[in-house]
Amino acid sequence: MENSKMLSPEQLYEKKIHVIGRITILMGIGLSLLVPILLWIYYGVFPPMDNLLKGVFTVSSFMIPLSIAEILSFYPILGSGGIYMAYTTGNIANLKLPSAAIGMEVADVKPSTKEGEIISTIAMSGSVIMCELILVVGVFLLGPISVKLNSPMLKPAFQHILPALFGSIGAYYILKDWKLSVIPMIIGILFSAFNVPTSVAVPICVLCSIYAAKFLYKRGRISL
Repeated sequence: MENSKMLSPEQLYEKKIHVIGRITILMGIGLSLLVPILLWIYYGVFPPMDNLLKGVFTVSSFMIPLSIAEILSFYPILGSGGIYMAYTTGNIANLKLPSAAIGMEVADVKPSTKEGEIISTIAMSGSVIMCELILVVGVFLLGPISVKLNSPMLKPAFQHILPALFGSIGAYYILKDWKLSVIPMIIGILFSAFNVPTSVAVPICVLCSIYAAKFLYKRGRISL
């Protein structure tokens, strides 16, 4: 109690965010593992240990560097509370990050500030609530329309959902300041042409983007 009274409101907020965030992250991990554990206990379904370890190693080999690169690049925009919320609920690049960016733009606050962190957390909270409501409605409506969605006529459209989604998100940031997108786009195209693994391409693109932005800022080509 004495230590809490000595902390400033900002420090107390940050401390509570980390406490609540760690608890929710651990609860999310536990609940995620609960389904396969219950299937294992109740039905005796368990993959061979060799295959399990190979799968874990394969996924970890690109997810660990990718996750580190994402956290380092997302943190200035999302802040502490936003990072915990985003990694607990998912859909970061296609939902949480745009919600935070648009919320800060509407509220006229900047990233990497306390005001920006609070606004981004509020914006993402709204996106989480709306996403859950839409999922609930979708679950009830999916049954009657699932036959039509599987029709050969609509199948090609679903193959282009992800490119269309990430393309629209990328266009939003490119239009805000196209000069920042030149280097990442060139590197991304080169990596794609030479089939560079995602686990290698993403961290390199993030680092090159940061240094390119720093270079442009020092030359007076961009402003904060």
